[in-house]
Amino acid sequence: MGDWTERFKKTFTSMEEVMAASLREHLQGYLDSVPGVSIALVVGRDGFVIEAAHKGMGIDVEAIGAVVSTGMGSSEGIGKELKIGEMYQSMMEYKDGIIVMSAVGADAIFVIVATPDANIGNIRYQLKKRLPDIAKAI
Repeated sequence: MGDWTERFKKTFTSMEEVMAASLREHLQGYLDSVPGVSIALVVGRDGFVIEAAHKGMGIDVEAIGAVVSTGMGSSEGIGKELKIGEMYQSMMEYKDGIIVMSAVGADAIFVIVATPDANIGNIRYQLKKRLPDIAKAI
C-alpha cells in the first residue's frame, strides 16, 4: 500500500507542476503577444501571488499582489453600495502606466500592467478572450 501512496503523491505533485506551468505559459503568452504589457499576474483574493510573468523591471510582484487584492475589494464595495451588480473588470490610468484587473472566479484576480501608450482596447479584448484559459489553469 505504501507504494501506491508514493505514486499518488508523485502524480499529484506532477499535476500541480503541469497546472503551474500552464498558467505561467498563459501569462507569458499574454506578455509576449500584447504590445505595451509589462506585467501579467494572477493574485489570490488573499493578496498572495499565484503566478506572475514580467519583463524584468525590478518590480516586487508580491507587493503588487497585496495592493491589488485590497484595491479590487474596494472597487467591488463601491459596486455593492451603488447596487450596480458584480464587478467584472477595473481599469486605472496613471501618468506612467495602466492597470487592468479582472475577477477570475470567486478566488482570484488577473492583473495586467501596461505602458501609458498601450492600446487599452486591445488589452481589454485580449483579457476577455484569454480569461477562460487562465481560469482553467488555476
